[in-house]
Amino acid sequence: MQNVQSIRPARPDAAFRFDARRPLRPATPAMIEAVIRHADRAERLAGGRLRLRLSEGMARDLIRQGRLAEPDQRLCDLTVVWDEAQGEVVLVRDDARLREASARWAEWDALWDEASYSPAPDALAA
Repeated sequence: MQNVQSIRPARPDAAFRFDARRPLRPATPAMIEAVIRHADRAERLAGGRLRLRLSEGMARDLIRQGRLAEPDQRLCDLTVVWDEAQGEVVLVRDDARLREASARWAEWDALWDEASYSPAPDALAA
């Protein structure tokens, strides 16, 4: 009985539960350059850095003007941190999987809306 050990339950990675893994198609240098060139949202960070993003509205306008192609809508998922002093990209964050997971979870969240618990009008009339 001395060799008996308790069995610990396996704990899966939290990111796996929410399907927030890396995107299937990684960002290319051309995509990063397009975000830097067309970004309409810029937030100043410490150390002379900028956080650059492309909004969905701006991406639709650029696609309508013919300056971007339809698959370039994916640029809205990228966030680029640019160092102005060095003139280089410091960080690229890709939120494609988070957006997809959020869309899937939105259907589940809708099941627990308060409006869904209100009684039907026919039940109130009876």
